Amino acid sequence: MDFMFPTLDIVVPVVLPFRDKAITRRGSRDVMPRAATSLNTWAIALARELERRGIPALEVFALGGIGPDVLATPNGRHSVDAMRRVWSEAVARSGDPCIGLHTAQFVQPTTFVTLGLAILASDTLEDAMRRGARFSRVVTDAVDLQIDDEPEGLRQTVRTREGATLAPQAIDLYLASTLKMGRLLTGMQLTPARIWRTIEPSPAVRRLYRDYFDGPIHFGAEHDAFLVPHAIARRPLPMANPALALANDSAVRAYLASIHDAELSARVREAVITRFSSGEPQRSVIARGMHLGEKTLQRRLAEEGTTFQKLVDETRDELARRYVADSTIPLAEVAFRLGFAEQSGFTRAFKRWTGRSPSAFRDKPAPRRAAS
Repeated sequence: MDFMFPTLDIVVPVVLPFRDKAITRRGSRDVMPRAATSLNTWAIALARELERRGIPALEVFALGGIGPDVLATPNGRHSVDAMRRVWSEAVARSGDPCIGLHTAQFVQPTTFVTLGLAILASDTLEDAMRRGARFSRVVTDAVDLQIDDEPEGLRQTVRTREGATLAPQAIDLYLASTLKMGRLLTGMQLTPARIWRTIEPSPAVRRLYRDYFDGPIHFGAEHDAFLVPHAIARRPLPMANPALALANDSAVRAYLASIHDAELSARVREAVITRFSSGEPQRSVIARGMHLGEKTLQRRLAEEGTTFQKLVDETRDELARRYVADSTIPLAEVAFRLGFAEQSGFTRAFKRWTGRSPSAFRDKPAPRRAAS
């Protein structure tokens, strides 16, 4: 259920800018960028919006290379590159280039996990903004948030990490969610005074943006960013609880540490899923995407007690069983998702894996074999 925000007879102009520029990081050669990921709760919000429109979310996500596990594990993470393909498919299916704006209705404080609780307990909107910027990698490590104190207010800039590309709809979701959180925190019906976007949509789409934000929007700007006036940013928040905020900060730090220390095998499994529809996942390609040499990838997987091929086989087996058990997915589509050029080839392979044909398995799925 969506949150109901208190609506007061206060209309406060809030300028919302945004910047999307890649940062070229220089430093030690061994500090290599990882493939960017985002929190699964953001993907789940889009899935709920798709289902609201009568569009099968699992199908859209699968075409983008994201499996059903992502939508079943809120605290997990997914590939930003794969999600960009999902957004593209969502726009194509819905016919709505502004679907990111409408997805914000399914974003709640808990969408940000423990960070959302810390933000709710912040002293002021400025405190909340700085906390969100400091721990922004909880939500995604594809961007860095920068806050500048300017004469007219606090300017928050989103800088895209080198090698990462966000879908325009992801930026829309960020803008709309930020406004929604601002309204919840302040108890005011904040109305944007101005918005700057780097995109240059058609006149019809521009009207959709203006209708949504109920304010002037400047398209084709040099940067995307937002600015909150000092009078609003520094006003005490009604839900402020410094002790609770600090306690949740500790939980956020622990979560970020767990992301940093995540097993390589989990990241390889995620990358493999995104590659299946293009054919057999290649170890060299996966290693290169993770900025690792093949030998390094092999060694680190061995330290975790597995191999690349074992991960490919286990992942394909699990997905095959799940997809075949879902009667809404045609078997030809299952074959395509798992990298088979022909359904007949998939049928033979599936029978070899499970001892049953896909159609027989679909009639009565068997439990998955325990890993040996």
